[in-house]
Amino acid sequence: MKVTLTFITLALIAGLLLASPAVQAQTGEPTPTPTAPAGEDGDIPRVHLVQEGETLFTIAQQYGTTVEVLQQLNNISDPSLLYAGQELIIPGGGGTAVATVYTIQLGDTLPGLAADFNTTVEAIARDNRMLNPYDLVAGRQLSIISRTGSADPQPLAGTPHVIQPGDTLLALAVRYNLSPAEIAQANNLPFPTRLYPSQRLRLPGEARYQHLPGMWGQVRVHPLPAVQGETVAIYVENLTTGQPEGNFAGQSLRFAPYDGGYVALAGIDAFAAPGRYTLALGGFGATPWRPFFQDVEVVSGNYGTQTITIPDNLTYLLAPEIRAEEDAFLATIYTRFSDAPLWGGLFQLPLTSTVVTAGYGDARSYNNGPIEIYHTGIDFAGAIGTPIYAPAAGTVIFTDTLELRGLTVIIDHGLGVMTGYYHLSKIHVKVGDQVTAGQLVAEGGSTGLSNGPHLHWDLRVLNVPVNGLQWTRELFP
Repeated sequence: MKVTLTFITLALIAGLLLASPAVQAQTGEPTPTPTAPAGEDGDIPRVHLVQEGETLFTIAQQYGTTVEVLQQLNNISDPSLLYAGQELIIPGGGGTAVATVYTIQLGDTLPGLAADFNTTVEAIARDNRMLNPYDLVAGRQLSIISRTGSADPQPLAGTPHVIQPGDTLLALAVRYNLSPAEIAQANNLPFPTRLYPSQRLRLPGEARYQHLPGMWGQVRVHPLPAVQGETVAIYVENLTTGQPEGNFAGQSLRFAPYDGGYVALAGIDAFAAPGRYTLALGGFGATPWRPFFQDVEVVSGNYGTQTITIPDNLTYLLAPEIRAEEDAFLATIYTRFSDAPLWGGLFQLPLTSTVVTAGYGDARSYNNGPIEIYHTGIDFAGAIGTPIYAPAAGTVIFTDTLELRGLTVIIDHGLGVMTGYYHLSKIHVKVGDQVTAGQLVAEGGSTGLSNGPHLHWDLRVLNVPVNGLQWTRELFP
């Protein structure tokens, strides 16, 4: 969905008006972890690490409390579902302040982080020397003195609800099977209290609660920090009906329904400068969604430079117009989008040889010429005839010979994710075939602009070439 200039303008204006705008520390460098507690008053909860064979009953006996109290403090609905390594908050205090480093997530606010770590906005701002405590950049790190007794955040649980005309505390209590007092306590409201339209409440529940503006339920980016040449997944939920839209790093995002919300995948160009990039989100339906924006940190992929020697009989292929024409043709294929993922789990490597002769992302010079492009894929060593396999399920959408890339296969995996296989000697599939992970699709060769037998493997997200190795170790979407 194309994000118009009007939408981006509205996003920037609305961001200035947000009560809890999205955020950054003074510099892009991680701040040293504090070595002493911040000194805030109040008991620090004791944290118990569940051991193998323990039950909520035995833990309650150990600390002189009850199962019911432990359930309430830890948002546990089924006391039988404990697991070894789980952290439980124990009533009565007695824990220790813990210095930790936290990676800022999309949607984080300082008030939310202060609640998750049982500290204060002032303490976090002070420990990180923040000039502007309302400028958090997702992917950067904060030093925090956790007063939960644990180095891990203890996020609030609950469901967001935005008050509509006619809503009352009693009506909400009945609708969500809660007591009016529970709702008031969860939101630090006097009881009884009057509600007003557009007021956002947290209704106690088991799901993680995010402190977000307006009708936004969840906003997440994975993984963080984002890296040059890699992929990020952006997940959103909104309490209103409609379709999300957005823009990140100069790209319009294509959202598809996923897991109760919507997901979009974005590839970051290997030549994108490291730094902060604004993620702008909105949506349209019966009423426009309130714009949301936050900066996301993109760090260096630490790519190098490759110098490639091309034999004289192939130097004519270095003409810029040949590459431009072929790239424009491939863009008509790689920009196709289907709104369902066809794959599941991690991608596999496309061949059994794992010898990489040229990695992804390195700037390239041909015959000592100028550096104008980067290597869009990964070159694997292999003789002519080396079996090439599909790394994941998908649909074959292209099989033909290209001037630069030689004999080529392209597989569509859904959500704008495609893999390309270049310089082949033989193809075993045809357009329209549904392939499964590990299925033979082609044989390696040395066709096109190639100085020896190998496989060039591309992985693209809406035509942005990204590092395919990331997909073999990170689950998407």
